[in-house]
Amino acid sequence: MDDTSGKTSAGSATANEPKDATERIREIFERVRLPGFDFDAWIEARQADIDAMSKATSVAFSGAQSITDKQAELLKSALDELGAAVKVRSTSDSAGEKVADITKQEAELVQNTLTRTVQGMKEMAEAVQKSQTEIYEIALDRVRSNTEQLRGLFLKDK
Repeated sequence: MDDTSGKTSAGSATANEPKDATERIREIFERVRLPGFDFDAWIEARQADIDAMSKATSVAFSGAQSITDKQAELLKSALDELGAAVKVRSTSDSAGEKVADITKQEAELVQNTLTRTVQGMKEMAEAVQKSQTEIYEIALDRVRSNTEQLRGLFLKDK
């Protein structure tokens, strides 16, 4: 760290910060000297936490991507239907179709669009719920694993 600016200078401690942090934690644990506590195993276990966070982030991204894809699909569908409605309207005007027939076609188009939109919203909600459930399970697995590891670290010598 540069003493005057508070910023890290290029090529200095940034590459060593994780090791320095690990060493600082090690010093604290050595001062406290918890009986039977395996510091190296504890540090190694944190790698699994990082992996779990990476997996949870990936699941969240996949869920968000799924929702984005569904939204794009719904937008494309709505635009296609709008184009079809404009086409039907323009051809029916020239063909002299009855107003009742045009209104019926438009009502069916609106009904179909609403049905597909509601179904799409349901699918998006299910995708969100699935992603959240997976993320929760990943976090819960890490909590369980950490609990067992800590129990093992403290009960190792007993």
